[in-house]
Amino acid sequence: MLLELFWTFFKIGFMSFGGGYAMLPVIEHAALKEGWMTAEQFTEAIAVSGMAPGPVAMNSAVYVGYAAGGWMGSLIASIGIVLPSAIIMFLVATVFYRVYDNQWVQAALNGMKPAVIALIAYAAYTMTIHSGFIAGFSVSTFASIAIFIAALIAMIRFRVHPLAMIIVSGIVGIVIYA
Repeated sequence: MLLELFWTFFKIGFMSFGGGYAMLPVIEHAALKEGWMTAEQFTEAIAVSGMAPGPVAMNSAVYVGYAAGGWMGSLIASIGIVLPSAIIMFLVATVFYRVYDNQWVQAALNGMKPAVIALIAYAAYTMTIHSGFIAGFSVSTFASIAIFIAALIAMIRFRVHPLAMIIVSGIVGIVIYA
């Protein structure tokens, strides 16, 4: 039964793409078909998986695995759903590092950098517009702009680690907005 559990989640992990929510119907089908849980139990599993920290597909695999085979089932299901991604990433990384110094690969990567920066800038622009941030200048808007500029200068000029900037900016936000 544990081998069947592993193989089922291995196939789900290998064939699924698009994030954890795209995997849920496939996990549900497998759990119901194999009789590991009922539809009601799976609905509860999704609710718990969504509330728990971590990826929803991984949490669902743990929950279904536990229902099917206890703690060993949850471990086997977890390994099964993650292993395909780990194997694919290992293979891709191996190939990438072998061709990384190739002039064509370097040229392609250099060509992608501006596009990636543009995509990130567009995402920031879209989030700013939709958040109502630009709608009107208030003291909080001015404070947010000041935090942004200070964080940008600290990271560029003084090479402050981004995680430190997130923590400091959060503390400054609490002080200003609380």
